[in-house]
Parts: sequence; C-alpha cells; structure tokens
Amino acid sequence: MMRRVICSVGVLMLLLVAPLPADEPAEVALVLVSGSDLGGSHLTPNQLRRVFLGIPVKVGGQNIRALRYTGDSQLNEIFLQKVVYMTERRYERQLVSQTFRTGQMRPPNFDKRGALVQALKSVPYNVSVLWKHDAEKDPDLYVIQEIWKGRQ
Repeated sequence: MMRRVICSVGVLMLLLVAPLPADEPAEVALVLVSGSDLGGSHLTPNQLRRVFLGIPVKVGGQNIRALRYTGDSQLNEIFLQKVVYMTERRYERQLVSQTFRTGQMRPPNFDKRGALVQALKSVPYNVSVLWKHDAEKDPDLYVIQEIWKGRQ
C-alpha cells in the first residue's frame, strides 16, 4: 500500500515538472503604414526599397519619405531582410554613400514607437514599417500594404 502511494506521488510530481506543450506560434504581419491615405496606391518592392534607401519616390505626384523604426529588434531584422535586402552594416554603408553622392537626407531613425507614430501623423506621405497588430491599435494610421507575413 505504501509503495503504491509513493509511486502515485512520484507520477504526480513528474507530471507537474514535465514541460508543457508549447503554444503554437502566433501569426504576425509586417505592414507599410502612413499618417495619410496614399489614395489606394501600393509601392512595388523596388519602390519600397528605394524609399528606405533615401532615394526620392513619387506616388500620386507626392514624394514619399521613409521613417525607420529601430525599437524592435525582430521587426528590424525582418525589415532588413524583406524590405532593403541587406545586412545592417551594408544598409548603413549604403545610406552614408547615398548621402554623400546625392545630398539626400537618410531616413530618420525612431527607437520609440510613440515618437514614430507622432511623426507619421504630423507630415503627410511619411511611411514606415510596423507590426500589423500595432498599426491597427491607432485609428489615425493607414495600413498601405502588407509586406511580410510569418509566425512569431
């Protein structure tokens, strides 16, 4: 009898300390957002890359200006891979080179999402990349297009 109780307690202890099955990863999406409606215009991957390299791109007769969000390391990695197709180091070198060659300003960096959202709202035709769930929290932001979808 005592042996049975000890075995039962042992089995219960094993169940309590056994790892729980992992939750299925959530689906996330990276989106291009703006503080103003771009009139239903979508940017091609090449246009999007050019905007974030500081090269002027016109959509609907207006110059688009990129603002870069650096406050989320995972978002930044996906941005580098799926938008500009470069490593961080190569991207920075490209921006410096572009600035010296053309005199164009490089896209400003924002490490706080609140400051980025404020800048997006304050100047029409500014664009940036955010997580879709973050962009949908603010009714003043327009989701222009989905750039990437995956699991987190």
